[in-house]
Amino acid sequence: MESKIITPVTILFNMKYKIIHSIVFFTVCILTISFSPNLKDDVQNYDYLKKRLKNTKAFTIEVMEAMPEATYRFKPTNDVRTYTALASHIVYSIEWNIHLMKGTPIKWTPGDEDRFTKKELLTYADVQFDNLLKFVEKAEESSELTQKIIDVLNHNSHHRGQMVTYLRMKSITPPNYR
Repeated sequence: MESKIITPVTILFNMKYKIIHSIVFFTVCILTISFSPNLKDDVQNYDYLKKRLKNTKAFTIEVMEAMPEATYRFKPTNDVRTYTALASHIVYSIEWNIHLMKGTPIKWTPGDEDRFTKKELLTYADVQFDNLLKFVEKAEESSELTQKIIDVLNHNSHHRGQMVTYLRMKSITPPNYR
């Protein structure tokens, strides 16, 4: 059995190899970031969130449109919201959060979430998503605001997922996720 002899030359060679490897890795990272102007611009002006919000708006409205108006009051059990109420809750929460993010919070008073017709809800959703997009377009980026916008997106996803489940329970194929 051969024993491996470690000499100062071997140690220096291994250190030199690790240093060169680290420098190459670091250089590749810097070059990747430097030649990614779109990513840099997106982060600086909220373009990435605007794209996400536009997609969320389109998908949420598509899910709202998928349920026939005749079954908009459907709910699988007595202890959950109707489809109408879920849609209303999503849209009202956007309106409420816009006020919160602007620094002019309003009291949480959604009223009767089943009061809307399908057409009224679609219009309400269109207006509130547009209001949110306009707000984000003018907003100065901050980590606090970014987190709040992500919270709005997560809340929307949660309740939209419930709506998709309701559609499946009514044997309606929901729109494809995007």
